[in-house]
Amino acid sequence: MSHHRLLILPLIAMALTAHAGETLYKWVDENGKVQYSDKPPMQQNKRGMTELNKQGMPIRQTEGILTPEQQAARNAELAKLREEERKALEARRRDNALVNSFSKTSEIDAIRDRNLEQLQANIQSDRLRLEAATKRVNSFQTQIDKLTKAKKKVPNDLMTDLTERQAEVAKINASIAARNLEIEEVKNRAEADKKRLVELRGESVRR
Repeated sequence: MSHHRLLILPLIAMALTAHAGETLYKWVDENGKVQYSDKPPMQQNKRGMTELNKQGMPIRQTEGILTPEQQAARNAELAKLREEERKALEARRRDNALVNSFSKTSEIDAIRDRNLEQLQANIQSDRLRLEAATKRVNSFQTQIDKLTKAKKKVPNDLMTDLTERQAEVAKINASIAARNLEIEEVKNRAEADKKRLVELRGESVRR
């Protein structure tokens, strides 16, 4: 496009806005030519559209037709923004809950200790169950070993009992492991809550 052409286009835009009102539409058509009108194009184009004020200055940009890849990228970006907004809202709610629920860090310690005590009691119960289940596994295995050594057939119900008790042992061990992880989470959450409460209320809550 020549320098002369560049000078003429803004003049055309100003002339159109003078006759049509305060809004002018500018876009690039399918032939790559810049178009101006006091009405938007009938169909959405690939390059989008710009709205101009009466001075010919851009006031709003409308996107053109997006490719599937561009649309996917846009959707991913929107999803990311929504997730960030959700996390920010959750953080504000947690802050409000801390301020409204606690006036000093020792109150958080008290709740932490009660939760830990309950988890430890649950673990102790699991260990007692584990001890009993392990004894039964060993008993069944001893019976099977004796039958096998004597070259006798091992009853199906005995094998079933062994399999069931082994599954029970595995389940109890998984429960104990999960509770131990929960203990660490309770401790870490309490420390994080105390730190945040101090940030929100000041050093006077450290007691």
